[in-house]
Amino acid sequence: MGAKHEGDGAVELDGRLRIASRGHLPPKTFQSILECMATTTAPAMESADLAGGISKRALRLLRAQVEDWHDVCRRLSDWEDQHLLDHPGPERLAEHVRLLDELERVGTWLSLATGTSDFPDRPTAELVGMTLQDLKDARALWHGNMTRGRREEILRAVFNEP
Repeated sequence: MGAKHEGDGAVELDGRLRIASRGHLPPKTFQSILECMATTTAPAMESADLAGGISKRALRLLRAQVEDWHDVCRRLSDWEDQHLLDHPGPERLAEHVRLLDELERVGTWLSLATGTSDFPDRPTAELVGMTLQDLKDARALWHGNMTRGRREEILRAVFNEP
């Protein structure tokens, strides 16, 4: 991969990437730029601190992803109310199946990450499990072998309608 140097101190790489040197990056080669980027200016950390830091960050990010997924799953109930409650036509039911498939797929990924015995955040793992069960219940309610009368009975009980 060849680097072409410009008069303004910029480095052009394969005609696609242009990096302007401001005096602190060596304008010699792409390799020297990478070496400069890889040089850490932070003080060296103990290996336990480094590993603990990445574990905490990963857990924080995973928890945020679970919460985002859970929020989307909660909004599915609003979508069901708007599109299925009064007139569950075949097109809307097919769309609902696609939504459930996608949400369950992501939930399965999250379950794999949170379902191990050494996962340190039990409330997050339980939220994943409960939300997956809610999705399975929604699938059974709208797409299972339930009679229309039974479905209406459950909906009345859930929404406290007489």
